[in-house]
Amino acid sequence: MAHLMRLVRTRSLRVYQWRTRGYSSTTEPRSAHSEWYASMLPGMIPVALLGSAVYLGLQLLQSQLDHEKFLDEAQNKVRQLEEEVDRLQEERALQASVVPSSLNTAFKWWPW
Repeated sequence: MAHLMRLVRTRSLRVYQWRTRGYSSTTEPRSAHSEWYASMLPGMIPVALLGSAVYLGLQLLQSQLDHEKFLDEAQNKVRQLEEEVDRLQEERALQASVVPSSLNTAFKWWPW
């Protein structure tokens, strides 16, 4: 029976020691700041996590939309450049067909 009483007493001491912190004093009242942080901080953690998740989601969406806009602008630029290349090739083909007829072989500057 004494063994059982000793087990109960050590368990109750462990629970009591587990509930109180070594640096806290039960006789002194807690400061207003520590009361405020103890009451508000646990409730603010989910708010901070939710806010961070929303912020990161919006940042990802903005990045994705910015990339999509960049791709559209790049495709438009490529399309314009391709049209310009086609136009210049057509002009070159027209000039090539005109140049041989107007080329005079008597005025070659290359001596051989």
